[in-house]
Amino acid sequence: MKRRPLSRFILPGYFAAMVIFLTFPIFLVVPMSFSGNDFLTFPPENISLRWYIDYINDPGWTRATVLSFKIAFLSAGVSVVVGTMAVVAMERRLGRARAAVGYLISSPIIIPHIFIALGVFILSIRYGFTDSEIALVGAHSMIAMPFVVLIVGASMRQIDETFERAARVLGAGPVRAFFTATFPSLLPAVAAAAVFAFFVSFDELIIAQFLLSEKETLPMRIWADLQLEFSPTVSAVAALLIAVTTAAMTGAELLRRRAAARLSGD
Repeated sequence: MKRRPLSRFILPGYFAAMVIFLTFPIFLVVPMSFSGNDFLTFPPENISLRWYIDYINDPGWTRATVLSFKIAFLSAGVSVVVGTMAVVAMERRLGRARAAVGYLISSPIIIPHIFIALGVFILSIRYGFTDSEIALVGAHSMIAMPFVVLIVGASMRQIDETFERAARVLGAGPVRAFFTATFPSLLPAVAAAAVFAFFVSFDELIIAQFLLSEKETLPMRIWADLQLEFSPTVSAVAALLIAVTTAAMTGAELLRRRAAARLSGD
């Protein structure tokens, strides 16, 4: 019987260990969120929806949640529109400068958010945008845009320009030709990028702490609650965020794969 080399098991074993390590907190947080005790205990001694009800009925938590959704929706919209336009310009117009512009747009992924937060904070003070949701939307759009460019750009490079050129030959203008011939194939990737951009904004903490003083987003509220008192309500909020994020990211990945399969089939 031929023996398999040990190296074939090292990488899969390492991958499995990392997945278990990263997902293990989920198996603690979710059961604790259903505890009826006054303090977090694992395993929970009794099952209750007490802390979910407390989250819904607390005006502070609901205001923070609504603000986070508002900023995340606006940031996702801005980053998707601007990022998609940047992709079209990079792929259709820039030529040799495409790589340099791509690196520049992707720089917020590399730069620590603390430096971005400090820079935006200084600009907001100088131009009178302190404690401004507009400034926060702009900052969140900037850090979400690289993900839009990466996802939409990957799909854009697989689309044949022939259909758009044919539309131009038949009399359509550049904008109409793009939305008629190219954008339908690009739409699943744009939708997937919007989901990623939404959660990049929704989960962001550092920049929000710099730019907001009288208001607070949901991550800010969670952070403040953990500093002052470790309320079990945080576990309920975390469980809800895990469920929503998992569902949305799964949908985004299915859209991305659908777009890739459709383009490869074409």
